[in-house]
Amino acid sequence: MRILAITSLVLGLLVPPGIAGRRQADDLPSLETILQRMRAHDDWQRGHLLEYQVQRTFRAANPRFNLESTLEVRTFFHKPDTFESEVLRSEGSKMIREKVFDKILEAEDDARTESARTAINADNYNFKILGQENCDGRACYHLRITSKHKERFGIDGEIWVDAEDGAIGRIHGAPAKRPSFWTLRTEIDRRYRRINGFWLCETIESGSDIFVGGHSTLKVDLSYVSVVGDDAACVHQSLGSKC
Repeated sequence: MRILAITSLVLGLLVPPGIAGRRQADDLPSLETILQRMRAHDDWQRGHLLEYQVQRTFRAANPRFNLESTLEVRTFFHKPDTFESEVLRSEGSKMIREKVFDKILEAEDDARTESARTAINADNYNFKILGQENCDGRACYHLRITSKHKERFGIDGEIWVDAEDGAIGRIHGAPAKRPSFWTLRTEIDRRYRRINGFWLCETIESGSDIFVGGHSTLKVDLSYVSVVGDDAACVHQSLGSKC
C-alpha cells in the first residue's frame, strides 16, 4: 500500500480491470467475513515475514517533453518495520530523477509513519462487494473501496482479494486527495504475487495528466532476491514452496 500511495503524489496510469468469471455479490460470503479474512492474513504476514531483499526498477517518461529516466534501487526489509534502500543505478532525465524518483524515496518514510491511517481495513475505508472473479487462476473477491480520511496516502478505487488467503492481489484507483493543484488526474494499478507463502508487490503502473506537463507515466518492477519467513510460515506454505 505504501508505494502505491506515494506514487499517487507524482504519477498514475489508467489500467482498466480485466473481468472474468464474475459472480454476483449475493452468492458470495458476507462483507464482514471477507474483511475478517483480510485482517487475519495481514496479522499472519506481519507476524511471520522476517525479511526480504528486493531490487526495484523505476521507469518514468513524459512524452510531451521527450523525457525518460530509469532508477534501480535495492531495498532490504527487516521485521518489524525497518527498510533500507540503496541506489544502484540512475540514468536519463535529471529532472525526472529530482522531481519524481527522489520524492518517492523521500516520501516512503512519511508513508510508514502514517501507515495506521492508510492501511486498507475497516478503520480507514468503506467497502462494497462487486463480485467474484478469476485472478490469474485463483478465485478472488472484487471490492470497491472509498477512503474515510481523504489524506495524501489514501486511495479510492477497487481491490481484488484472494479468496483462499485473504490477501490483496491487486489495487486499482486514484488518490483520495488530489496530489497537487497541477495534477488533473492520476490513476494507479498495483499487483501482488504470492512468493514463499507471502503476498508481495510485483508491479506498479501509474500515470498522471498534469497541467502544462501533459501525460506522464511511471512503472516500477520488483524482483525479489530473497524472502524469509519463520518456521511457522514454512509449515503454512503449500507443498513445493521454499522458506
